[in-house]
Amino acid sequence: MNKTTLTWLVVLLLTFNLVLAIGIRPAKTELISDNLKHLDGQFWVVNNDQREFSTKIYLEGEMSQYVTITTNQLTFRQDTDALPITFTVNLPETVPPGTSTAVIVIEEELPSAADTISSKIVLKHKINIQGPYPDKYIITKLNFHDQGDKIEFVSEIENLGKLNLEKVQTKFYVNDKQQQTHTLETEVTPLQTKENKLLRAALEKDLFELGQFEVSAVTIYDDQQVELTKSLLVGKPEVDITYFDQYFKAFKINEYSMDLLNKWNKEVENVYVDVQVKRDEQKIDEFRTKSVDIAGLTTERINDYFDARDKSPGKLTFEMIVNFWNTYKMEQKTFQGELLPEEEFNQLPLTGRAAESTFSTTVGKTITWLLIPIVLISIILFLYFKYIKLRKDR
Repeated sequence: MNKTTLTWLVVLLLTFNLVLAIGIRPAKTELISDNLKHLDGQFWVVNNDQREFSTKIYLEGEMSQYVTITTNQLTFRQDTDALPITFTVNLPETVPPGTSTAVIVIEEELPSAADTISSKIVLKHKINIQGPYPDKYIITKLNFHDQGDKIEFVSEIENLGKLNLEKVQTKFYVNDKQQQTHTLETEVTPLQTKENKLLRAALEKDLFELGQFEVSAVTIYDDQQVELTKSLLVGKPEVDITYFDQYFKAFKINEYSMDLLNKWNKEVENVYVDVQVKRDEQKIDEFRTKSVDIAGLTTERINDYFDARDKSPGKLTFEMIVNFWNTYKMEQKTFQGELLPEEEFNQLPLTGRAAESTFSTTVGKTITWLLIPIVLISIILFLYFKYIKLRKDR
C-alpha cells in the first residue's frame, strides 16, 4: 500500500468517525407558505462522541436571504451533550411556486497544525419552503430515446395547478447537421390537475451526425407556455488518427507528423496520444505527444519528436491510444513503421517519411552565433591591453 493510498484511508476513517461523533436533529424543517409567512425554528447539534470542538454556522441556498440565525459559532466541551441553533424565517408576500430551500450549514473548525492529517465534518439543516401553485401551472422534463433509425423526443408534463387544462401540446425545435431547423409537434391533449403525461415526436437519425445538438421544447397549455432547452447527444465524441509517418531514420532524432481528426461537431480539448513502440512484440520505447485542442469536424496536425538514436534499422509497431477531456480514452490503434539506414531513408519520396530533427543543428548554430561576439570582444581586449603594454615599455 503506497503512501497516498494510506493517507486517503486515514482521511476516510477520520470522516467516518466524525459523522458518528456529530449529528443534528431534526435534519430539516418543512414550511408551507400558504399557511405561514413567519416561523421561529430550532434544531440541535449533538456531540455524540463527547469531545471538544468548535463550529462555524452560515447560510446558503436561494431562500437564505429570508432566514436569520441567532449565532454564527458554537463551542463544545467534552461534557456538552448538545447545543441549540435557533433561526427565524420571514417570507415575502410572493413565494416561488414549488419547493425552494434555505440551508443552515454547520462546519467544524479544525486546528491549524500543519503536521497532522485532519478531516472536518459539514452538516446541513434544510428549510424546505413550499410555495403555492397558481391556477394554471405545469412542470416539464425533456428526454431523448435512440430508436436505431430514429430519435424520439419525449416531453414529460405534469399539471400542478389548481385547474384542469383543456389543451396541452409540445413543439420541439432542433437544427440538423446541415443547420436546418426542424419543428416537431406532439398530439394535443387535455391534462387534469395532478395528472402526468408523456408527449412524443420522432425524427430520422440520419439527419444528424456525431455531435451535440441543442433542442428547445416549448409546451403550450391553454393561453400560457413554458420552454425547456437540453442538449441532444448523438453517438459519443470521437477523435481518430488519420495519418502517422511510416519511415524513420535509424540512430537519429526524427521529427514526425500525426494527423488527428475530430469527428465530433464541437471542439474537443486537451487531445494527446499515448504511444508504445514495439519490435517483435516487445516494448522498446513509449512516449506521449503534446496536447492540442481540435475544433469540431476538423483535422489538427501534431509535429513532435521520436528519439531513435539508440535504435537500429528494422520493423516497428506503434500502438496508440487517443486521450481527451482528461476523461475520454479511445480504442487502441496500431500503425506499422520502419527504421531505415540513412542512405536508404534519403532515397525515399518525402511523403510518408519523418524528417530528421534539426534540434542539434539549431543548437549548434545558436552556440556559434553566441561565440562569435565573445571571440571578437576577446580579440579587441587582447589588442587593447597589448597596445597599453607597448606604450608603457616605450
